[in-house]
Amino acid sequence: MNHLSIQALDEFPLINPGDNLCSIIIDSIKDNEILIDDGDVILLAQKIVSKSENRFKNLLEINPSEKAIKLGKSLGRDPSFMQLILDESNEILSTEKNVIIVEHKLGYININAGIDRSNISKNKDLVLLLPENPKKSANDIQTQISSQLNKDISVIITDSMTRPYRSGVTNFAIASSNIQSLIDLKGEEDIFGNTLHATEIAIADELAAAAGLLMGQGNDMKPVVIIKGFDRSNYSVNNAYDLIVNKDEDLYRF
Repeated sequence: MNHLSIQALDEFPLINPGDNLCSIIIDSIKDNEILIDDGDVILLAQKIVSKSENRFKNLLEINPSEKAIKLGKSLGRDPSFMQLILDESNEILSTEKNVIIVEHKLGYININAGIDRSNISKNKDLVLLLPENPKKSANDIQTQISSQLNKDISVIITDSMTRPYRSGVTNFAIASSNIQSLIDLKGEEDIFGNTLHATEIAIADELAAAAGLLMGQGNDMKPVVIIKGFDRSNYSVNNAYDLIVNKDEDLYRF
């Protein structure tokens, strides 16, 4: 494999709760005059999945607990927003520098429990949660699109994240379907015949990061990207959940 083609779907419509996301994606693929082949990877921004699943919350309808009120007061933040962060998290890992880093109840380490306030709505009281079950969402989307197009495609749902000791955000995979997300090369040899002892490749994250170049992080409005040319033939299938590091093995959690 020495060539990949990456293309975003232009003029993708805004998604509303209850929309048939798969039908909209297929219509957009046709409008963009793209021919889908076996092995193509369709990457979706988490935001459109959450919107279609109506994962909106109105801050005015949240009744903050005493813990959320205390947390909000200490950080100068909206107690209702703090309550949603608490509801979506297993634990708060840090509030240093007024940045709330949590272990999300899905296992991810992220800021503000992945709750979005940008590109959501003109109503500034609305926020958007991550999909309730991203793995199921990815599987459902992959099954429906593969069936309707009669093609063996893969699906990755992406979000953006910060990284330890690095500035800026990058896309990563929160869920995937019909693709190997983590490739273990331990025991294989490098180009000089040395045995690899620790090398694992986060394939789903690498594809998600590539798609992020076209998706953008602002007002780009390109939440669906298609990658062609990725060779899955030598790989088995595992989900992006396999990329989540066990707490005891996390090098950055002290």
